[in-house]
Amino acid sequence: MLDIKKTDQPVEPVLESGTASWIKQVMRSRMGLWFIAAISFFEAALPVPLITDPFVVAGILADRSRAAKIVLVVTVTSVLGGLAAFAMAAFFFDVVVEYMSSDVQTEFQSMLSFGLSDTLVTTITGAITPVPYTITAWVVAVAGGSIWLFLLGSILGRGLRYCIVGYCTYRFGPAALGYARSSLAITSLVVLIFIVLYVVYKL
Repeated sequence: MLDIKKTDQPVEPVLESGTASWIKQVMRSRMGLWFIAAISFFEAALPVPLITDPFVVAGILADRSRAAKIVLVVTVTSVLGGLAAFAMAAFFFDVVVEYMSSDVQTEFQSMLSFGLSDTLVTTITGAITPVPYTITAWVVAVAGGSIWLFLLGSILGRGLRYCIVGYCTYRFGPAALGYARSSLAITSLVVLIFIVLYVVYKL
């Protein structure tokens, strides 16, 4: 389930294609922050094949002076998207299920049967690691998790993830993707070790 290489596959083509130049032009415009905010929101709210990270990288490369603002915007809109996903699962889950693909249903059932009962731990896991954040929100909502703990975990997890991507981009420039991937992989590993220790402790 935690296949980092598979998760990163759509990222490099974005940065290596002409799309990156177009993104940089958009990010220099007045609509730049709105554009990346929309990407971040919909990635979190819906199980769509979008990844915000390469847009963050391209946006900061276009204007490094806006790095902190970009990180803040994508963190806030991603958390809002997560809350939207949580609400959809909590109040309209029967409708959500009808539109799930077979792959998404399998992922959802796998996470739901994993048995993580702690809302905060589950949310941070989905917010930082390659575990789909949208599906994490659904699982927490269906399992009856606290929306306030979900909100806290989302802020911590998403904030850390995008701070890592933003810092690596600001610090290392075009080589940021490699550094960000390594940093996120290490962070994900640490989070998973913590979860294993936490589960053992709870047992």
